[in-house]
Amino acid sequence: MNYSVLIVAAGKKASEGASYEKALASFNDKKSVLAQTISIFLNDDACKQVVIVASSADLRKVVLANESGKIVYVKGGKTRQESVLIGLTAISEDVVLIHDGVRPWVKQSLINRILSRMETEQACVLAIQPKASIRTVKDGYLETVVEKESIVMTQTPQAYNTSLIINCYQKAIKQGLTNLDDAEIVSLVSDTKIAVEKGDIRNTRFILKNN
Repeated sequence: MNYSVLIVAAGKKASEGASYEKALASFNDKKSVLAQTISIFLNDDACKQVVIVASSADLRKVVLANESGKIVYVKGGKTRQESVLIGLTAISEDVVLIHDGVRPWVKQSLINRILSRMETEQACVLAIQPKASIRTVKDGYLETVVEKESIVMTQTPQAYNTSLIINCYQKAIKQGLTNLDDAEIVSLVSDTKIAVEKGDIRNTRFILKNN
């Protein structure tokens, strides 16, 4: 299945720090974190377009250093939500994968897994189950243990029908919904069921030592 990928390296959620420094940090001796993330999708023949949403001049230089006919550069907004919507307007394929620019360890097998599921679905996310025990709290006291089998932590990339995700983002803006991730937006403003595929604990965000 052919697809576009939207790599987000601009804007931030209120619960997260700015990603610019992480994106530009050295991944290895030759590449930055963002450059490594970009290369994963440039090497996938099914990926027909790589849309990079970034806002700083430095990030623009990183993209240009990885110049390819697949790459489209889009200036992002103040928040992640704004940046994603701006980037979605540049998508050319019917299916889009939305991926964090500071998540450089995603494997091709994970990409293939969600693309395969998208043959029959409108939306699909990667997710892993938490290892720690989880309990509810009421009035300052621990209550019942939550079954871990019913709790997941989502990862990127997440796959969506392009028309669907654009429509959902536009609805979210009209309804004043902010500081939400992609799956939350789809769940809140549409009846679309979001499929879940097993992620990988190694597919994590890059963390700086001082974080």
